[in-house]
Amino acid sequence: MNRSRMITIARWEYLQKVRSKGFLLSLILFPIMMLGFGFVPSILINQGPGETKQVGVIDHTNYYATQISLQLESGTKLDDGTPAWVAKVYSDSSLLPDSLFAQAVSDAESETTEGFLEISGSSSAPEFIWRSPNLSDLQVAEVVENSVQSAVTGERIRELSIDSAEYAGLMMPVEVKQRKLTAEGEDESGFGEEFMTSFLTAFVGIILFMILIMTTGQSLVRGLVEEKSNRIMEILVGTVTPSELMWGKLLGLSALGLTQVAVWGFLGALGAFSFISSGGATSEILTGVLTSLPFILLYLTLGYIFYASLFIGVGSLVTTEQEAQLVTQYLTVFLVAPLAFAVVVMQDPNAGYIEALSYVPFLTPTLMMLRVVVKMPSVYTLIGTTVVLMFSTIATTWAAAKVFRVAILLYGKRPSVREVMRWVRS
Repeated sequence: MNRSRMITIARWEYLQKVRSKGFLLSLILFPIMMLGFGFVPSILINQGPGETKQVGVIDHTNYYATQISLQLESGTKLDDGTPAWVAKVYSDSSLLPDSLFAQAVSDAESETTEGFLEISGSSSAPEFIWRSPNLSDLQVAEVVENSVQSAVTGERIRELSIDSAEYAGLMMPVEVKQRKLTAEGEDESGFGEEFMTSFLTAFVGIILFMILIMTTGQSLVRGLVEEKSNRIMEILVGTVTPSELMWGKLLGLSALGLTQVAVWGFLGALGAFSFISSGGATSEILTGVLTSLPFILLYLTLGYIFYASLFIGVGSLVTTEQEAQLVTQYLTVFLVAPLAFAVVVMQDPNAGYIEALSYVPFLTPTLMMLRVVVKMPSVYTLIGTTVVLMFSTIATTWAAAKVFRVAILLYGKRPSVREVMRWVRS
């Protein structure tokens, strides 16, 4: 193979894509979208209502309505000091129970109230039913449940003749300090902060990995389809060998991915520096992040090359835009699947099946990025998974080259699996 021609192809592939408006916009918009999707919803959820909202109460026991009303009014306050939540008690003795219910339903449907709470049974054995046109509003449901819980708890305290002040003292939370055991001894930094910082580092690495594969891989597959449909591929193969063309595209694709990682890494470093400067992270937490960061970058890089070679090999088989879209969707499934194990990895990173799945090349990058953060695996696991991923990448690249040299000039006819296997063995 001629290296100069490979580098020329790689440079052309890189410059063609890096100068596109779509790539430049993704460099800027992606961090903004990540911050927006990550923080804006949580801020809006925790913000609370901007005006006083009413909660309907129908109390057939004639006992809990007043207590729940007091609990609501003593809760969250608006900026002007007025209660954020108040109760609208339906207690007109001149109305029949059915009429009270109908009135409460009408107020909820007209959005006069957020819904209504119906209380039946007795004071010692009450039954509570919350009805609302919008049960997905978890904030309202939580406010109602907390008010009910406080009212019922207060009644039970009075029945047992327990002094409320003494009860409050008994229920004072007890702090349990946590220390992480390391090879050097105990780590006295706050475990919650350390874990969240490290876990977010791994999670951001996984998201970057997925975005890189989906964007650059999809761009590569569509580029191959376009070059085939325009017969440009025939001209390219007339001047360079298929192997040189494939390696040039792979190198250009890798350079494009590294550019994205470098830019996003620089922006992330600026954010981390600001976070540390403001006292948001201790030196122990920073040390923990830096310890796992090289392994995250290692698995991200190897995984990226592995999936990039897959996209080149499989992408060379497609001839239409519809087939290109299906290919990228199927390969994306393998990228998303490991996220289903995220919670399990956090709870038991050294479980037998997690250890076994870590040696599956499709899952190795994401699973190992999570495992090195939660609990550093053994040296044998780190070496074994790295070797497996490296050999898988070499084998995939070799097979992709075999398929690429034949499939790039294939038009119209969709090859069978048997034909593809014959190309690989040839």
